[in-house]
Amino acid sequence: MKKVLAKIDEITADPYRYVAHLKERTGKKIIGCFPMHVPEELVHAAGMLPVVIWRGNELVTWGHSHVPPYNCGVTRTFIDDAVKGKLQFMDGMVFHVRQCLQAGEFPLIIERNVKPAYMEILYLPPIYEGEAIKSFLLDDLILFKESLGNFSGKKITDDDIIKSIGIYNENRSLLGRIYEIRREKPEIIKAKDVMKIVWSSMLMPKEDNNELLKELISKMEKQEVKPEPDRLRIILVGGLCQTINFDILDIMEELGLIIPDDDLYVGSRYFANKITDFEKNPIKAIANRYLKKTPLCPTKSVWDIHWADEAIKKMKLNKAKGIINVIVKFCPPHTTYYPDFKSVLAENNIPELAIEVEHEIISFESLKTRLQTFTEIVGGV
Repeated sequence: MKKVLAKIDEITADPYRYVAHLKERTGKKIIGCFPMHVPEELVHAAGMLPVVIWRGNELVTWGHSHVPPYNCGVTRTFIDDAVKGKLQFMDGMVFHVRQCLQAGEFPLIIERNVKPAYMEILYLPPIYEGEAIKSFLLDDLILFKESLGNFSGKKITDDDIIKSIGIYNENRSLLGRIYEIRREKPEIIKAKDVMKIVWSSMLMPKEDNNELLKELISKMEKQEVKPEPDRLRIILVGGLCQTINFDILDIMEELGLIIPDDDLYVGSRYFANKITDFEKNPIKAIANRYLKKTPLCPTKSVWDIHWADEAIKKMKLNKAKGIINVIVKFCPPHTTYYPDFKSVLAENNIPELAIEVEHEIISFESLKTRLQTFTEIVGGV
């Protein structure tokens, strides 16, 4: 198990080097996909390699000439990496501009300063009732498919998409199995390693990642662990679009908390909802996955299901005692939703802590003090 985790750690420690080498090794075009809703299956069906755009590994410098410092970490670091030339291995980029105001800035900045060989904009709609939304979404995906085909020089058939969906569904099943094992014996793997496992699936060709996950699962199923009943189970919620600083996850575990499940993007959200009934109309099936209301995402404008109610269900399912909200600093969708989220948890007497994370260095000492206090509160419930 250590050998597999070491390989995953190597990939995620330097995604720039890994993806650049991947392009050299496969000879395929690399398409950077903005998180969270770009349908990677269509890029894959076009014979290209989709990778989910990640939060950079350097402090933002040049990027602040193009985006304000009050943008979130993933948007600022991506622009910073792009204008510095660190992303030249990407042949194309795809953005979902309705997701948030910050994402809407990207196309103009990229077009003026980077000029990738391929750039596409998706307008994935909010999830409101009615056929108009479904029709608009379907048209958007069809245009995206045609655009990818024109760039790749390959006519994308339904069989191509069906095959890609099958590969991606297998990946979702494998990641889901890892989470099942983790719920059964959460001591088996550290929280940061779980995040790295999901992150690796965003970077690797799905075929390669599936084989790696199969090997990991076989090791995890055989691994015996000693239960630690004194540890307090909590659920992490939030972290939209980007990874969380691994040191924060380590601090939580050092304080006696344990995370059997999560509601994070670089976590359970990424592989939620397999695509179903895709044999006859695969594009429609991809659209139907996007139209799923759960896991609830504040960028989809769902009004009839409450995010806090869903988080409480997950907490009870995992016999957890509290919830930690991981709010990415300057993330409008999450920040806007949070007051209502907090109110519902308070009404249900559920211990909750909100921690704001950002790309730059934060005060780990003050964060540790707050987490320690939260741990004591949860332990007394």
